[in-house]
Amino acid sequence: MIHSAHNKKATILIVDDQVVNRATIKLVLKDGNYNFIEAENGDEALHKAISYHPDIILMDAVMPVMDGFEATREIRKIEEIQRTPILMITSLDHKEDKLRAIEMGVNDFISKPFDKAELKVRCRSYVEIANLNRKYTLATINPTTHLPNKNALIKELVSEERERSLFLIKIDNFEENENFYGTSIVEHLELKITDELSKMGKKLGNHLLYHISGGKYAILLDPQESITNVTAKHFCKTVIDNLKNRKISAGEYFFDISLTLSYATGARTLYNDANAVLSSALMQKKEFLLASDSIDKLKKNLQENLTMIKKIKIALKEDKMVPYFQPIYNNKTNEIRRYEALIRLIDEEDAVLAPGLFLDTAKRAKFYQNITKVLVNKVIEKIEESDCEISINLSSLDIEDEEMRAFLLEKLEQNRTVARKMIFELLEDKETQDYEIVKAFIQEAKSYGVKIAIDDFGSGFSNFIRILEFGPDIIKIDGSLIETITTSSNSRNMVETIKVFADKIGAKTVAEFVSSEEIFDMVNAIGIDYSQGYYISKPQREVQQVLVAAEA
Repeated sequence: MIHSAHNKKATILIVDDQVVNRATIKLVLKDGNYNFIEAENGDEALHKAISYHPDIILMDAVMPVMDGFEATREIRKIEEIQRTPILMITSLDHKEDKLRAIEMGVNDFISKPFDKAELKVRCRSYVEIANLNRKYTLATINPTTHLPNKNALIKELVSEERERSLFLIKIDNFEENENFYGTSIVEHLELKITDELSKMGKKLGNHLLYHISGGKYAILLDPQESITNVTAKHFCKTVIDNLKNRKISAGEYFFDISLTLSYATGARTLYNDANAVLSSALMQKKEFLLASDSIDKLKKNLQENLTMIKKIKIALKEDKMVPYFQPIYNNKTNEIRRYEALIRLIDEEDAVLAPGLFLDTAKRAKFYQNITKVLVNKVIEKIEESDCEISINLSSLDIEDEEMRAFLLEKLEQNRTVARKMIFELLEDKETQDYEIVKAFIQEAKSYGVKIAIDDFGSGFSNFIRILEFGPDIIKIDGSLIETITTSSNSRNMVETIKVFADKIGAKTVAEFVSSEEIFDMVNAIGIDYSQGYYISKPQREVQQVLVAAEA
């Protein structure tokens, strides 16, 4: 049972084996409008964290039974509480101890004896982070099964852009059952189906199970997991037969379950492809349908990769890698003086290829940094020509590479006037190895007047921590939240909270994926500073210094 879910006060779990230490912390924070829970060792802290779901945890390092390091590691294993900010209050000052704590999952440190003002400020900051994280969870987690939902799936597909395999599973007649038996009973049924799918999904290897909507699930395989059509068909039949041949209990009722499944492979549009196949299966009253033959598609992809490598080589040689510029609309002044530079490849037939078609191949074939250098040089030229602000996307692959860092800093040194018009957008990257290198690069870039933007903000807990470390000038709100802002109150609440948070740290906000007038109006009503998306303009070859709203 979650005791703090309906309490307006933030809850702090204080973990220390000394009563006087716990009392001192409570005394310092007594004016902060907090609820306090106490634990005298790591084992007790673990159980109370599970029961109460505190907003933050103040954890001592050295304790009997279970120390703070082990308790932190165990907390990070439990999905319901693994995002909880943990601040370690400790007298340990050895580098090895701090590195160990970070490896276990500690977010921050407060040294003993602690400074009262520092403790108050850090608690306030991390409570705000916890609130943001909770709102993000509501927008991306199904409240019935606590599985990631459709927003989370779309985000995963957009961020990866690699070939994946996806099963969609729909409970037949779910809506009719909900209308007849009521929400409580069918939610109980969904929990039972979730358990069954979790067990059967293990046969597919590494995967993620999603609860898309009422009675609808998705199983997304890891990029490394490759299965044939034969395996996909066998899995579909196994799921259907397993549930068809027995009754599932929900409350006092028993249900005969029938399912419809679809299977597809792909990348960015994978969900739409699988959903179209599922709709076709439902219309044809088939138990399952597969989008295409995986083996044939793998052969086709191999040939396409070889062809694309050739196109990349020719484009680099013949200066056919060019930036397109997507306008970023100022919602306050109704002007456009800022753009995002997006690389395009012009092939031998003068077709314009978007980065999703060639960047992944470029990375594998070791051409990625050549493309980044071309983009940087051409953006510098365009800023000199137009006097507009232009942003460039940088990944950890760029920043962590010593040669690329040196190239970027040399360009800033050589073009100090232009640097003040440049924006570096930092891309969320799961493969970031050294955040200290990234932070040092940001500080050096900012010394030249470069603005720093955090891209896809709102997509996860790591972003909330990073924004405090990087001190960005701009927050670009995750497109999956903006796309659903007019249909999901959770997404809207999350965007509103991000706006308040950005205002407090003095950062401007940009709404990405603004694709309709309805979304544009909602974004403006919330007070977001800038809008970017196809409703404003598609990426274009040239820039215009000013564009009023009527023209947008």
